[in-house]
Amino acid sequence: MKRCPTCNSTFDDEYLSYCTTDGTVLVRDKPSDSLELQETAIFGEPPPTVVMPPPRPTEYVPQVRNAPTPPAPYGWANESPPAWVAPPPPVPFRGITRPAQQGLAVASLIFGIISITFGWICGGPIFGLLAVVLGSVALMQIKKNPQQYTGKPVAIAGLITGGISLLVNLAVMALWIVMMIIGAASG
Repeated sequence: MKRCPTCNSTFDDEYLSYCTTDGTVLVRDKPSDSLELQETAIFGEPPPTVVMPPPRPTEYVPQVRNAPTPPAPYGWANESPPAWVAPPPPVPFRGITRPAQQGLAVASLIFGIISITFGWICGGPIFGLLAVVLGSVALMQIKKNPQQYTGKPVAIAGLITGGISLLVNLAVMALWIVMMIIGAASG
């Protein structure tokens, strides 16, 4: 217990060092005589310690019949012996595949169409002859190497249009020559 020498206030708190009223340093108070005169109470013997038996194990785990065995714990990757694994079979090299060519067949069809549409104006037999020649060459290439060259229907269409144009132009020329011979003979 502490006491303020100025205001004689007493404080039971041990952590206080100054008086809360006037701020004076607290002093320790002497123990009172009444505390010293008190007699010590004597108690009887303590009761004997009772020894308790240890706890029995509980049987909480249910009994499961035909339960699967738990899996083996995972180990490190290098714990198992290395096994040889065969490499996959090599992929066969098929070479570079080029797209099939049909340029001559398309050119034959274009010249055939030009010879039919504009052939009566000028150059009809020339375009028709080009269509027939290019169509024939395209069909020969397709027959020799069908994996590299395609466009057989286009080549046939160019050959037919060029042939029709060539036949019509030749018939017109033949008729023109006959008319010139008849005109020269009559005149």
